[in-house]
Amino acid sequence: MKFKYRKEFSKTLGVIYRPVAEVIFINYNKEIKDFLYIDSGADITLIPRSVGELLGFKVDGEEVKEMGGVGGSKVPTILKTLKVRIGEIEFPVRIAWALVEDVPPLLGRLDIFDKFEVKFKQKEKITEFSIEE
Repeated sequence: MKFKYRKEFSKTLGVIYRPVAEVIFINYNKEIKDFLYIDSGADITLIPRSVGELLGFKVDGEEVKEMGGVGGSKVPTILKTLKVRIGEIEFPVRIAWALVEDVPPLLGRLDIFDKFEVKFKQKEKITEFSIEE
């Protein structure tokens, strides 16, 4: 599978191309398609509050964990497991559901990079996902 980089604008860098992947989250009978930044530095996949709510997640006494990020900022999250589909491949993934909206959706390494070999082709502005043999 190949995913094209997304052209965006950075206040600091101007026009920049960022690697994204189309991911379909599946929770019971709900499917939500989103484009996540492919982040080889992220330990776990992270979704903002609104995406979790669309998937039917609720904060019902579940354990809230503080996740750290760049610069030492902390984000309250709840760890979940759900199925995702990338291309034609469907499999369970552990994710961190942020209880705030102001986080970028990140495709982290846990459960993803074990399933695929991920190649960043910066010059071509594409990312390739292939099945590990």
